[in-house]
Amino acid sequence: MKLSPLWRLLSYSPHLKPIALLAGVAVLGEALLNPVLAHYMRQLVDTFLGHQAALYAPLAIRVVVLMVAMSLVAWARTKTMGHMAEHSAAQLRKRAAEKLLAIPVPKLDAIHTGDHLSRLTNDISVITTYLNTYAFWLLTLPIMAVAALAYMTYINWQMIVATIAFLPFLFFLTSRASAPIGRISKELQQHLAGVNNVTQDALGGAEVVKAYNLQTEMEQRFDTEMNRTVGSGLKLAGRKALLRASSVLSGLFPFILPLAIGGYFTIQGVITIGDLLAYILLLNSVTFPLSALPNIIGEHQRAMGALERVEEMINEPPERSDGQAFSPSPNGDVVIAAQDVFFGYDEEHVVSDLNFEVTRGETVALVGASGSGKTTVFKLLTGFYPPGSGQVLLYGKPLEQWQLSAARREMALVAQDTFLFPGTVAENIALGRPEATREEIVDAARQANAHEFITGLTDGYDHVLSERGANLSGGQRQRLAIARAILVNTPILLLDEATSALDTESEHLVQQALDAMAATRTTLVIAHRLSTIRNADRILVLDDGRICESGTHQQLMESSGLYRQLYFRQFSDNGQQGGNAS
Repeated sequence: MKLSPLWRLLSYSPHLKPIALLAGVAVLGEALLNPVLAHYMRQLVDTFLGHQAALYAPLAIRVVVLMVAMSLVAWARTKTMGHMAEHSAAQLRKRAAEKLLAIPVPKLDAIHTGDHLSRLTNDISVITTYLNTYAFWLLTLPIMAVAALAYMTYINWQMIVATIAFLPFLFFLTSRASAPIGRISKELQQHLAGVNNVTQDALGGAEVVKAYNLQTEMEQRFDTEMNRTVGSGLKLAGRKALLRASSVLSGLFPFILPLAIGGYFTIQGVITIGDLLAYILLLNSVTFPLSALPNIIGEHQRAMGALERVEEMINEPPERSDGQAFSPSPNGDVVIAAQDVFFGYDEEHVVSDLNFEVTRGETVALVGASGSGKTTVFKLLTGFYPPGSGQVLLYGKPLEQWQLSAARREMALVAQDTFLFPGTVAENIALGRPEATREEIVDAARQANAHEFITGLTDGYDHVLSERGANLSGGQRQRLAIARAILVNTPILLLDEATSALDTESEHLVQQALDAMAATRTTLVIAHRLSTIRNADRILVLDDGRICESGTHQQLMESSGLYRQLYFRQFSDNGQQGGNAS
């Protein structure tokens, strides 16, 4: 059993060192006061049986005072250990949450969010319970047992020999029974994370599940994960049953044997009745650790397995924070550029030999079939993913030289999937500029054609949104996201099908606002509707991750290339005009 993870866990709260020292003193005091109490009880009984009235009253007072002192020490120990437990668990949860926000996007995409949530909830809950309940006993019981054994040896060493003769065998049983618990507990926590994953998928995609009658499929997935969880739980229960059996044996056997021997020694006059009583009192300090330690060790292994999973997340390398912020060169016209960029999520390239430049104030649209790499280009421009080779440049400086947070402050991204946080409408619009005034928020909402529907809500801009803005329509959520981008007032706009959820009338009004913004900003748009493409200064056509055509709408229509095919397929006037291009 390793204790180093426990010290590492407590190290997450270095400001608790004085309290930890006080807790250590209380733990030591509580363990050492037991032999002292047994000593005075031994004298008290012998004095009582010897009819030594003059000595009885002082000894009785000492016993009472000692019991009061023990209760105060127990109170101090419980309070300090509880304080340490709650603060250590809180710091662990805080560090895990902070690291979760700093983990690079590729790592976040590679692990299911349900697994992260399981580590922040289930695993930390296991650790908190351990710190509140079992950590104290793990530290106290060995000291208590050693102190008791020392005084019991002083009373009669022969009885101690009889008591400890069977301890190696009992410890062997305990260690064999508890050895796999850490591994099984970690396995159980991983399967619980799998259950969380399926549950989150079912809840997050509830409409899709119902629309496609996937209830049976989701139930089967849930049953599979739950069966794995139950299997691990049964393994853990089996091991705990073995621990419990060894606990009973460890608790009874060392008690009955010394009692029989001690009774014989008392009859023979080798020890007094007071000696036997003190021995029996202290015997509990030995037998209780023997019976409790197996279960405590099991809980320790389980908590350390949970801690290992949490620390796996804490120890993940964070997104880089080096680099610096650059200012746009007054003589430089190129704002964004890609030079010989290759990139793939796995071994296969999604973007190949990507080369383009976007000049200041220019509006460039990216067009291509689904899977052609349009959204991936945005992920590269925002630094969510680094290129496999080549360079992305911002104001002529390679993105790897930029501090990512500074580079992202130059851009406002409106993604296809709008995410709104719980809170008011005004708070969601002002996420990028929390210091914005109500007038600025309202103005941004007007430009995004959101003001009218906002004022129609129950509390207007103070209307509280439900989870992910579920109490708004898709178009309303998208307009709030556009207002959010307008408010931050960045020199670069990245619009990933930003108006795809709007009806024709709303899209026209929002597009007018975006066109006005684009006059003084550099804008990259993943093309979706005819109006966006016609208003763009230049259109880049992506095919299998490569730019195969570039030009204005008119130029590309005259070239009879892929763009023309996409146009007649998805932007024709025969009822599909206004449909999606990707």
